Amino acid sequence: MVDGVLLDWEGVLADTGRARRDSMLSALAAEGVRFDAAAYDESCLGLSVSEAAAVAVGAMADSTLLELVTLRAQRDFATRIAQGVALQPGAADFVERVQLRTAVAIVTAARRRETEFALRLSGLFDACAAIVTADETRDDAPAPRQYELALQHLSRRRPVRREHVVALLTTRAAIRAARAAGVRSIAVGAPAHVSLEADGSIGSLAGVTLDDLIALAGVSSERLA
Repeated sequence: MVDGVLLDWEGVLADTGRARRDSMLSALAAEGVRFDAAAYDESCLGLSVSEAAAVAVGAMADSTLLELVTLRAQRDFATRIAQGVALQPGAADFVERVQLRTAVAIVTAARRRETEFALRLSGLFDACAAIVTADETRDDAPAPRQYELALQHLSRRRPVRREHVVALLTTRAAIRAARAAGVRSIAVGAPAHVSLEADGSIGSLAGVTLDDLIALAGVSSERLA
């Protein structure tokens, strides 16, 4: 029995990868920082905007430059998603089905404002029992602390067993954060080298059931007493 499903709306529910990357590259170019798409995909996928900016600008960068790049990227991304968010195949149906049997929570490296906007725009906000964003932790997101907070939120509704919680993720950074928190993970639409770090993998959410997740993640069918 799964006591909760945690997922990142970016990548898992909505296709925001290109918008996120282009926003960062545009912000870097505006500040005269050379960084290309290949470097972004290699080093910044799945990171919060501030962390991605720090990686791209470099550890010795001026704090003012880092702040300017971060703010530019955040504003540009907000403008892009305001034009609409494309849901991944089967995402809406998946959330609607799963939330009838267990709690669904969002854990993301995105900010709360853009997360709530995207969830409301997609009609999935009310299906989420909890939302944990980069704004809720001082650690670089994604971080194990975010998954700890999500478990705490869910446990206020009913008992939650950590080993019976499954996280659906698309990036190596998020998978490693979930694993560090002791949460089982399933890679969704991720390349093979990323999927290998998760407990299981699927190509997309289309047609996937909660029972499929239980089998993929190796969660025991034992129910709470």
